[in-house]
Amino acid sequence: MDTNTKTKPAHSIREADVKATIWLNHGEKGDFYNVTLSRTFKDEKDHLKDTNSFGLHDLTKVEMALKKAQDWIMNQLGE
Repeated sequence: MDTNTKTKPAHSIREADVKATIWLNHGEKGDFYNVTLSRTFKDEKDHLKDTNSFGLHDLTKVEMALKKAQDWIMNQLGE
């Protein structure tokens, strides 16, 4: 495999500024999915940045993004 090739996500889900990214992984026991979460914000110079830190007002969006990610993965697995 070319180590310079970036792995692309299997799917991503956005709830406003919160994003759940779904990754397909390959292991000894078969394929499986993992989910990473991020929140986009603008810094003091108005540049877009991502963080893995969430405040109280982000938690509902996190919950919604994770539920949609779970539904998507279960659909892929046929469950």
